[in-house]
Amino acid sequence: MNTADRYRFEENGSEITFMPHYYFLRTLRWWLAAGILVVPIGYWLKDTVNEKVLIIAFALWVVYMGYLLVDLVFRVPVKYIFDKREKSIYRKHFTTKKIMNFDEMTYFINEDSGGYYYAIAKKRSQFIKNYKVSNYFSGSKTSRERENEFLQKILYPVLDALEQPINRPL
Repeated sequence: MNTADRYRFEENGSEITFMPHYYFLRTLRWWLAAGILVVPIGYWLKDTVNEKVLIIAFALWVVYMGYLLVDLVFRVPVKYIFDKREKSIYRKHFTTKKIMNFDEMTYFINEDSGGYYYAIAKKRSQFIKNYKVSNYFSGSKTSRERENEFLQKILYPVLDALEQPINRPL
């Protein structure tokens, strides 16, 4: 899967759109299938396993499926729209919400628990409210290659459209 497909990146004459967490959809489908598969297995083992063990396993399954469904409904379908005509940035989830104008935007690298990701925010409140626009990267060789592809195919075209200054490596 190439970078444009991983982020569902689309660029037409008037706007740029991408979904930062679209790559995670394939993984979530497999985990959903695994979670659904556990139900018949649990039903088949209900007579051979202690009732308390079954209650604990069911509670863990409910938490697991809850996290999975929250990611599937609230995290993956988020889309960012960079409208060149209006010079505005929108966040589309269930509804479309304007989050900032082009001249208010800044981008930065946010470090979090051993990894880092790229985020956008308003210049004056970047550490209070920011929006994650990439997946996590680490120091590994594969991760550096994916980060370079993200920069070349997603972030730099967006910043060029916004006419933001870019420090590109030579």
